[in-house]
Amino acid sequence: MAWSDWAHVIVGTHGSWLPGDPRGFRDHEHRVHSSGDYRCPPPPNEHVGLLRLALEHCPNAIVIPSDCRVIIAEAIVSKLANEHAEVRAICVAGQHAHMLVNVGPGDAKRLIGRAKQLASHRVRDSMPGTLWSQGCHVVRVRDEPHFRAINGYILAHAREGAFVWSNPDLHSRTRSGPASKD
Repeated sequence: MAWSDWAHVIVGTHGSWLPGDPRGFRDHEHRVHSSGDYRCPPPPNEHVGLLRLALEHCPNAIVIPSDCRVIIAEAIVSKLANEHAEVRAICVAGQHAHMLVNVGPGDAKRLIGRAKQLASHRVRDSMPGTLWSQGCHVVRVRDEPHFRAINGYILAHAREGAFVWSNPDLHSRTRSGPASKD
């Protein structure tokens, strides 16, 4: 198992980051994008017309209530475990979730899509309608320091009110990443 089998996966709620967003944006194939990003935002009102149009189609961003966050995290971890994908850490906040998961070399997006679907079903009585934005952002882990940095970043979301879970079974290993082959 290689470090690159692990991935930092970010998913957002429906309407949480729309085209024209003042934090910067890009579409999935970069056909349309702003001149900045969330770290270095674009000039104010750069794509105000695009944002106005997006808000007409999606006026309300979905915010996950605190009491649903644990249910969503448990559903995602459960589905990923059933798909033989080991989760190291997950956090579910109001408008996004992060996870550090061993997805193997295959297509992480399909796997995460199935986990998002189960999470949506588990909270549909409390949160009817569309919960998640389309797709997810997958960043493959480069090496052990990168793995540790992602894990710390996810766990730090507890300070912001996110529900955070870390896999206790993985903490008993001498290394926090791929198990060595015997």
